[in-house]
Amino acid sequence: MIKIENLNKRIKKHHILSNVSLNIEGIYGLIGPNGAGKTTLMKILSSLISMNAGTIEMDGKSIIKGKYVKQNTVIGYLPQDFMIYPNISLEEALDHIAMLQGMMNKHERKIKVHQAIKEVNLQGHEHKKMVELSGGMRKRVGIAQLLLGNPSVLLFDEPTAGLDIEERIRFRNLLRDLGKKRTVVISSHIVEDIEFLSAKIAVLKNGHVLFEGTPTELKALAKDCVWEYQVEIEALDEMSKYKQVVQVNEEKEGINIRVFSSEIEEGAKPVEPRLIDGYLAAVKGMS
Repeated sequence: MIKIENLNKRIKKHHILSNVSLNIEGIYGLIGPNGAGKTTLMKILSSLISMNAGTIEMDGKSIIKGKYVKQNTVIGYLPQDFMIYPNISLEEALDHIAMLQGMMNKHERKIKVHQAIKEVNLQGHEHKKMVELSGGMRKRVGIAQLLLGNPSVLLFDEPTAGLDIEERIRFRNLLRDLGKKRTVVISSHIVEDIEFLSAKIAVLKNGHVLFEGTPTELKALAKDCVWEYQVEIEALDEMSKYKQVVQVNEEKEGINIRVFSSEIEEGAKPVEPRLIDGYLAAVKGMS
């Protein structure tokens, strides 16, 4: 478990994170709008940037030195955009990274590299150049280079951004497998990714924690705030102008639309909230 208490980060007089306190374990989701402070938090945890105040503990022991997370802490961070050595093969890239990490025995290094390739399901692609790999494959190479260091915590910033549907599904399954043995933190604005993977979720907005809890608890924030209309397709554009439409489904009888509203919607029936509805309730301050 990673325990964060009263973490603050500011640049000049601008507060990026304000008194952030979280208890991170298992597969943990960070969601929030752009500018919420998610990436800043991930960079602090990975020791890339400093914090101004606060404490961070892993398994009950402090992992900060001064204003930085200790660099020898076993935390691996994969940023949103990952590309290394575009004109050499996947295997050569990982071998070079392993050398930079201090693995000088060629035989042991080869075993370690092949283990990492296997764990991210890239067997058969070892000799492809990095530039020839799809976006999803490059992200898996990014995970493989993290695994060379045998981290106990993995941090992912927008891991499925830019991936097509099939790659997104494969990547989600890989993250779920990785979470069986490690703590995995996923920062994303794609609520569906978090819903699929995370057993615990935090919602950030403007550097503040608005919610921390289970997906079920987040959904409960939107109780009695989600309504369903059945309309003709011609009415959809007009309704979208003055109602917060969160989902549209086309059916034989017409168009079903889900609307988020804290007030009773005449002519609509109340429906069970989904995670996106709970997220909207949190960011709107309805919790």
